[in-house]
Amino acid sequence: MAITIGGGINSYRAMANMKKTSALMNKSLERISSGLRINSASDDAGGLALGMKLSNDATVTSTIQQNVANAKSFVDTQSTALQTASEILSEMKTLKTSHDSGTASVADKAGYESEFQELRTQLSMLTSEKYNGKALFGTAGTAETVNTSSDGGGGGVEIGGLDLEAVLGDLADPSNAGIRLDSITTNDLDEITDGDALGSDGITQLIGKAAGDSSSLGFASSYLESKAANLEAARSRVMDADIVEESTNLSLYTIQYEASVAALAQANSTQQTVMELLLFPNNN
Repeated sequence: MAITIGGGINSYRAMANMKKTSALMNKSLERISSGLRINSASDDAGGLALGMKLSNDATVTSTIQQNVANAKSFVDTQSTALQTASEILSEMKTLKTSHDSGTASVADKAGYESEFQELRTQLSMLTSEKYNGKALFGTAGTAETVNTSSDGGGGGVEIGGLDLEAVLGDLADPSNAGIRLDSITTNDLDEITDGDALGSDGITQLIGKAAGDSSSLGFASSYLESKAANLEAARSRVMDADIVEESTNLSLYTIQYEASVAALAQANSTQQTVMELLLFPNNN
């Protein structure tokens, strides 16, 4: 076996392996500390581009889902107000029936009238209710479309624009003093004398519209929430590091690095021995 001097090949090989293993160790440490498999374009340019696109899509989808959820809360609040209005109208019908029973005393009728006017005030308040500063009810021209697509396509659910005031008519205007149980003067109020709940058809239609909107928004919200979760899972598969795998790799690289250090020390020791033999030959 030939013995070489002046920086033997074994030393160079051991040093090269040390540098290579050190780089792998540092890469594993970076992935473990950041939690990401791809920390720069040099790791995986295509994967980084895909991961960023998936992350952006997930963020946009989550934002739209939140907007849809907020819109559903708006519509659900509308439904609650409409149901309350319907209950008030039913109570007005009851008051009208009791007022005209023929057995009610003057004092009874005065009591019914007072309650009737209080209910009118409550109806008036419902027509001006707001949700986060936005009016619950208005005209058809005030309706707005809530986007339910995360792909930039058309489609959505139109909310608002339910004209509760038009359905209630003068009944929701307490300033109109002519609206009394003993002097009904509007067509809407005449329906009470026929034994029907005031404005029942109009209120039912508004409740049906609000319920339909709520159902549509609920389905859209559930879909968008699932889509955002799937996009995030896809991004994770592309970008995130497998901590168990990287921890295993780090242990392996550490052993290899220590072996390379030992090999380099051995190679340098061999060179040192050769030099000593050359400088201090055995005279015996």
